[in-house]
This record gives sequence, structure tokens and C-alpha cells, in this order.
Amino acid sequence: MRRQNLTSKRRLKQSFLTRISGKDRDDYWIAELAKPLRWVSEGGERAVTHIVVAARWQGTEIGHGMKGLPVGIAYVTEGSLLVDSSLDFKKCAYVAIGIADESQEE
Repeated sequence: MRRQNLTSKRRLKQSFLTRISGKDRDDYWIAELAKPLRWVSEGGERAVTHIVVAARWQGTEIGHGMKGLPVGIAYVTEGSLLVDSSLDFKKCAYVAIGIADESQEE
């Protein structure tokens, strides 16, 4: 199996599942990746199927029509986060800053 890394040019295609509140703000999003990523961390290699995304700048938000929106990206590291009512930062790992565009592709 080929290892996939997040690089400066990598495009992630995902579907936003749910908005979730954290201790610091209420506009985080959990998204399911269209294709899992392979991630090598201190705990070994694992498949990443979900990410947490949030707009980086105050006054901006993830939504319809977004284009060139700076976002923070974290990998979900514990599956129980998908059913939690609030974001637990211990269940994800911040990995990158990205640029998000809405896509109409199916």
C-alpha cells in the first residue's frame, strides 16, 4: 500500500458531516474524506478517514460559495469523536493550514 502524505499541493476531497462546538468556538466541522489518507505518527501508521476543519480568520466561515478560505485541518485520531456532542482536542491532531473552495463535483 502506498503511503500518502499531506503536501503543499495535495487536494483533499471531503463531505462535511456535522458542525461541532469546541471549548474556544462553535464553528468546527467534521468531514469524511472521499479517500482515506495514510498517516505516520508517533503511534505508527494509520488510516485517516475523517478530519476536523475550521476557518482560520475571525469573521469568516465554512459554507456555500466559499473560495480561497484559509482553514485549519486536524486528523480525527479517535473514532468516538464522530458521535460526541462537543469537540475533544485529545481526539484529533492538528496537521496543517489549507485553502478551501466549495466544489460542485459529485
